[in-house]
Amino acid sequence: MALGEGDYKYELVDGWPNLPEGWVFSMVSDAAVDSKGRIFAFTRGIHPVIVFDKEGNFVTSWGYGDFGVSPHLISQSHGIFIGPDDEVYLTDAWQHIVRRYTLLGDLEREWGTRGVAGVTYHKREYNMPTGVALGPEGEIYVGDGYGNRLVHKYSKEGEHLLAWGEAGSGPGEFAVVHNIGCDKTGRVIVCDRENNRIQIFDPDGKHMETWTDVVAPGDVWITDDNMIYVVEQGAGSRVSVWTPEGERLSRFSGAENNGIIQSAHGLCVDDEGSIYVAEIGEPGRGQRFQKFARV
Repeated sequence: MALGEGDYKYELVDGWPNLPEGWVFSMVSDAAVDSKGRIFAFTRGIHPVIVFDKEGNFVTSWGYGDFGVSPHLISQSHGIFIGPDDEVYLTDAWQHIVRRYTLLGDLEREWGTRGVAGVTYHKREYNMPTGVALGPEGEIYVGDGYGNRLVHKYSKEGEHLLAWGEAGSGPGEFAVVHNIGCDKTGRVIVCDRENNRIQIFDPDGKHMETWTDVVAPGDVWITDDNMIYVVEQGAGSRVSVWTPEGERLSRFSGAENNGIIQSAHGLCVDDEGSIYVAEIGEPGRGQRFQKFARV
């Protein structure tokens, strides 16, 4: 069964991926692709980061004990982003931190104060951060997400430069900065989920435009040709494909396709155009990581 519209149609790859014997997916929060085309799943389960090749073969897993709140390691693992140099950025909303790792899980740097929420009034880092994106010159953006409802910008060396945003529904205001992306021109694309819109900003935080033909946008992925892919958590969970100018080219929904997507939360796209959808769900429903190959 082909899903989607026009030139952007997809088929579910049955049986993808192959988990090690005895493993199951719990909540899969987000996904990313490294320079070798390997697919990273960031989960809220006992195996935090799980890596597969495109065929779905298990490669490795890491992050054990790094995520969650003591004493039970209750996890709110949220966003994963892999930069062009293969550094892996992970956000932990409940620990209020952003970490940078190597591809094999060696910790390189940590931002935020572990277990301590930043003061929203002062826009202090972080209060439940959600995602990371890198700009074309290596600048780092962090969505600071549920509590602070703003975006931080850092130099490529990781030094804080500015922050913008506050709670609200006007231009430059957010209900939740659920995840973010940065396109090849430097625009910062923000999933303002509960406001049912995507807001786009220049690199200095100036509001440029707003897209409203989305329902609860949860994550965004920008490909090398600057196409924009969005996970929409509302309306039965949807995946949509957009031009940089905001023209929607394709969309498919779990509600219209027998629950083929149930609880989408994050996504990534490989160099063949296949879409990988991370689902958080609940036990028995939507705790999955699925591949949709372009046809």
